Order: sequence, then structure tokens, then C-alpha cells
Amino acid sequence: MLTEKDRTIPDAVDVYEKLSVDELRIIAFKDVDTDPHMARDLTEAAHADGRSVLLELADTSEAGQERGCQLALDLGVDRVVGTWRPSAAEAFAGSGKPEYWPFVGSMSGNPLVLDSSPDELAAEAERLSATHGVAGLVLMPYRQNSYDPVLLMERTAAAATVPFLIAGGVRDAAQITDIAAAGAWGFTMGGAALADRHDDPVSVTKRVSEIMRISRQASDAS
Repeated sequence: MLTEKDRTIPDAVDVYEKLSVDELRIIAFKDVDTDPHMARDLTEAAHADGRSVLLELADTSEAGQERGCQLALDLGVDRVVGTWRPSAAEAFAGSGKPEYWPFVGSMSGNPLVLDSSPDELAAEAERLSATHGVAGLVLMPYRQNSYDPVLLMERTAAAATVPFLIAGGVRDAAQITDIAAAGAWGFTMGGAALADRHDDPVSVTKRVSEIMRISRQASDAS
């Protein structure tokens, strides 16, 4: 994910163009502080390389989510992550539209944190999975301190009938192993992969390659 501190990095296109990891299939960024022209250049570059694009709507206000949905449609991204809104599910339903992946659970703060209990997550995952226009779910188990993240992932996996993505706070191999074991569709990683890019531009390719290697091993073991 081409983000740091919940915002798209200003040099996202440059970082992407220097990235050399053939296995990487998805590029992601957020709407907050993202120049529309840069977002279009990044989306077109990723699509030209045969990759899909995920846009996370980080502005959780009603107006912000509306703007983000329109941005997603204008850019032609492949997946949209946002707070649960029935109108968004309807807007993205149908052929040729981006897939809609809402956050599961109650979110608050900036950066976002997860406020829901395991029971609440399971109930919402079951409900949203059965909702027209919902293609997947997004869970942030590492953005809270009240429950074991593995428990939250397991309860979500047991209740969901659509794929789920882990976002926020993924930083190490142990977490990636737990994510794979829980049956998650994937995970996002932003700042942890980009931290050294200014001093060592090649570090992003090295780090992403290492993440892909760890992910393969975790998937094979699960």
C-alpha cells in the first residue's frame, strides 16, 4: 500500500515505477490528500502492468465517503474499501463496477481503530456477507488492544461467506503467518514496507519481495 500514516505518499507514482516485484498483483492507496491526477496516473500505470488497484476511502465523513466513491468510479479502480454504507453497496453493484469491500465492525478515531467485540464482528460479518453489492470485507484486528487479533480473525472467518482482507498495523512475519492460518484473502502493508525509501530507494523492492516470500511460506503452511 502506497501510504504512510493513513495518507497516500506524495511520490507514489515514482515509488511504484521503481518497484520491481513481478509477483505483486495489487496496488493500493487512499483518498486522503491524494491528488486526482496522480491517482489516475498510478491507476493507469498499475493496470498497464496487469495489476489491480484498491482504493481505501480513509475520509470516514458522509461527504468524504461520497467523494471517495465518485473518485473510485472516475478512476476505474478494481476494489473500494470504505465504511459500511448501503448506498455504496448499491452504487458499486453490477457488472463493470469496482468491488465493494466495507470495513467490518465499528471504527473510530484518526487513524482508525476497531471498537467491536468478537461477537459483534461475527454478527456483522454474517450480515454484510449476505448483503447485495458486498464482494468482500475488511478487518483491522491489529488496530485495537482489547482482544487477541487471532481470535478476531477466526470469528470473522467463521461467520463470513465472502473473502476478507486484513488491514492496518501488519508489520512482521508472525502476523502474516497468523493471517494466512485464519484464511484471510490477503492483507495490506504500507509504512512498514516504505520506511526506508528516501535513504535507499531499492529498499521498497527488497522489502516487498521479502513480504511476498513470507506470504508464500505462510500460505503453504496453512
